[in-house]
Amino acid sequence: MTTVPSVVAAVSRTDPAAGTVAVVAPYEGGGPCPRAFAGPDRPAVAVLPEHRLRPPAYRNATLPAGYGDTVVHRGLRQTVKALRALGVSAVVAGGTGGIELAERIAWQLGLPGADPANSPLRYDRGAQADRLARLGIPAPRGIRTARPADAVAWARSHPAAGYLLAPAAAGTPVDAVECADEGGIGAAWPALWHAAARHSGSPHLVLTELPGRRRYTVDTVTRPGPDGRPQHVVTGLRADDPAGPRAPGSPSVPALTGYTIRVLDALGVVCGPATVRLAYRDDDTAGRGPLLICALAAPVMTRAVGVPDLRPPPTVPFIRDRP
Repeated sequence: MTTVPSVVAAVSRTDPAAGTVAVVAPYEGGGPCPRAFAGPDRPAVAVLPEHRLRPPAYRNATLPAGYGDTVVHRGLRQTVKALRALGVSAVVAGGTGGIELAERIAWQLGLPGADPANSPLRYDRGAQADRLARLGIPAPRGIRTARPADAVAWARSHPAAGYLLAPAAAGTPVDAVECADEGGIGAAWPALWHAAARHSGSPHLVLTELPGRRRYTVDTVTRPGPDGRPQHVVTGLRADDPAGPRAPGSPSVPALTGYTIRVLDALGVVCGPATVRLAYRDDDTAGRGPLLICALAAPVMTRAVGVPDLRPPPTVPFIRDRP
């Protein structure tokens, strides 16, 4: 589990006990963020986009509870000015909808953060798969589209044992759907399309070949290392499969964490928390190894209950190999 001090230290140049943390677009209300980041010497500020800038599902959401202050975002210049006056020294996204804005705010405040020019890499399944493919990192084949005909045509030209249809925006509270064939894709498309557009503001879905049945969630936090390069620390690793004995040939912790580090580097994660969801393939035709399902540069994407805990020691950094 990612700890609050590690998250704050990762995105702040100041003492993490004294800085002010801005949580951008906490659309789910109070949630764990204000309780986690707020304290006597570390108040939390909610940055809430005004109604017209929110996805439809959240346009009537009330102001989040539990924060010391709330800044209504109407324009970048005004928001940055207000946060600077509040002494903000760390900026995190409250969820999928806050990642792009959080990175733009951090950039304007001169705080450590990812390049806002490629923000989709930190939450968009399609952008992530494309980047990994270009870098030669194993990832499921797929297509990102808002047109069901394109998805069906892709499936027709890429036969597979099954397909996974999901919102392009990772972390959207809309379940992915497993489809056996082209007919299943067409049947699942309308409801998933509307739900994705409502919760993320984007109608784009991603269709991929069905990844391995074994699924894992990896919690991480990243901060600049002594040499200024990103240092990724795995703070939690858990199986998303139902609890039970591990099957022979289950992936080792180093295999999952090593792949996760490669993914974080490829997606340009340079500081702060991220949650990575992986599948593990073990068939003879495609070979063995982890595959990225999606990644989200926000404190928490999913929580698993009653599943095996595979976490390594939380103080051990998993740093990418250097040439």
